[in-house]
Amino acid sequence: MTARGLRPTPRAWGLLIAGAIVIALAELFGVVALRFIGLVLVLLPVGAYLLRLLAPPRLEVERSVYPTTVAAGDRIRVVAEVRNRSLFGFESSTYVDTVTGTERKRVSGVLSSIATRLHRREGRRRRRIAYALTRMRRGLSEIGPLYLENGDGLGLTTRRIRVGEAIEVEVWPHVHDVDRLNIPALRTGAEADVALGRSGDADDVVTREYRRSDALRRVHWRATARAGELRVRQEEHHAEVVAVVVLDTAPNAGTDPRFELGVSVAASVLTRLHALGYDTELLETHDDPDVEEDVVYRTSASETLGRVMRRLMLVQPAEPEADARHEELLDRLAGVGRAPVIFVTRGDREPEAGALDIEAYGSPAIAVVCETGADRELRAADRFADSGWQVVRMNAGAIDPWSSAQRIGVSI
Repeated sequence: MTARGLRPTPRAWGLLIAGAIVIALAELFGVVALRFIGLVLVLLPVGAYLLRLLAPPRLEVERSVYPTTVAAGDRIRVVAEVRNRSLFGFESSTYVDTVTGTERKRVSGVLSSIATRLHRREGRRRRRIAYALTRMRRGLSEIGPLYLENGDGLGLTTRRIRVGEAIEVEVWPHVHDVDRLNIPALRTGAEADVALGRSGDADDVVTREYRRSDALRRVHWRATARAGELRVRQEEHHAEVVAVVVLDTAPNAGTDPRFELGVSVAASVLTRLHALGYDTELLETHDDPDVEEDVVYRTSASETLGRVMRRLMLVQPAEPEADARHEELLDRLAGVGRAPVIFVTRGDREPEAGALDIEAYGSPAIAVVCETGADRELRAADRFADSGWQVVRMNAGAIDPWSSAQRIGVSI
């Protein structure tokens, strides 16, 4: 939809044509009164057009969205307040508000007339539009701009006005309670093996090797002198372990409920691990041209998950020509050391060997396979279980996929 300038309506054209005919008949028969009627019929639409051309509307809109933090599937309420900044009143109009990221493409209705800005009552100088949007989809949604189909009281002219700009609404993945997956490691925070050393000092402080992300204030200088390398205090056990979530972004055509469920699982698991005190890191299995190669989505236990959630908000299956990054992932996991690894994948194809090899770096290694009933014959979940993974199978086609979670293979 686009804005449209002022134009005469069919009624205006009809009056002009009728007026011209009446004037012609008046001249033909010499009837003065008939000529006057013809002039009125002609001048009425012309005058209305010129008057509205010289006094265009001056409107502004202010939008609010509740709640401000939105998750996929949520319901939001949009309130748009339209104000008149003109010396002239604004006639009653129909409106269309364009929206994306939901089942509705537009919201329409009737906006009551708005008084001149000089009106003494504030409530008459503005009008409010309110509506709800349900089942929001993950990603960046846009609300607006607002279009008003405005005509004069006589119905002789019309214009379509664009008011305001579109606003963006971030719709994050929906975070569920992972207790429904029945994984003890995600309920209690199963410990991963961490290379620890003791300084041998009187206070018997626990230290570990220095990492690039460590603050210098945490360096334990006595332990450093003894070991001959930088050592830092190990103050919180979980915070020194990087729990890794690997999201399978293999190419896939169209909107896939398996992938959407997988994104929700990844967001939910990251949220739980972060709450348990782990540093967390999100990895993806395939290259994304929109993301720089050296970008790392690691979040320390003391930071918020906003950055990684925004990445999960935008992530999509890779392009068909995208390369798998399994070797790079294995190198990355080798640098992290033994830690919790959760691999979130789809069950619509055979697992790749590189994906199965990730199990060697997980303590524990958990595969969450999102599938539909038609995928069972591919036995993707069984392949992971046979490779030593602890496996959770989820049915993306179920009404409530989270209640469909089943454990198979090694006892979790």
